[in-house]
Amino acid sequence: MKEKMTIIFFSGNLDKAMAMLILSATAASMGMEVSIFFTFWGLNFLKKNRKFAGKNILQKMMEFMTPANRNSLPLSELNMLGAGSIMMKALMAKKRMPSIDELFELAKTMKVKFYACSTSCGMMGLDKDNMIEGVEDIVGAASFLGEAKDAKINLFI
Repeated sequence: MKEKMTIIFFSGNLDKAMAMLILSATAASMGMEVSIFFTFWGLNFLKKNRKFAGKNILQKMMEFMTPANRNSLPLSELNMLGAGSIMMKALMAKKRMPSIDELFELAKTMKVKFYACSTSCGMMGLDKDNMIEGVEDIVGAASFLGEAKDAKINLFI
């Protein structure tokens, strides 16, 4: 097995996104090759902002109901209509923890690979134009499983 870690990021929550970024940057700093596959709610992490053009009515409704981007992700617990995320970000800043943006930039610098799920993107009406810089590609499950089968560590967050 290679010195490799893969993560399936299924969650659309701030606290889980922080865990995903901390684990991926730590693994990369230990010399591991790291790939992250974003699917379903995890795709909200990769969005630049909301985009309604070119979507059908159900996709537009889904876009309206989901976070606009990674900076508007809710907490998985105690979100309190967004107040929980605001308090968490303030606490992180007070404790001099890196922000979600800083951790993402660190992971990119450390060559962590970010992939979006083609099936989930198709269902939700997302394309590469609406994704943040740093997304390697939009790939299917078979491509990601090709990465995962050679990894020592496979995580699902």
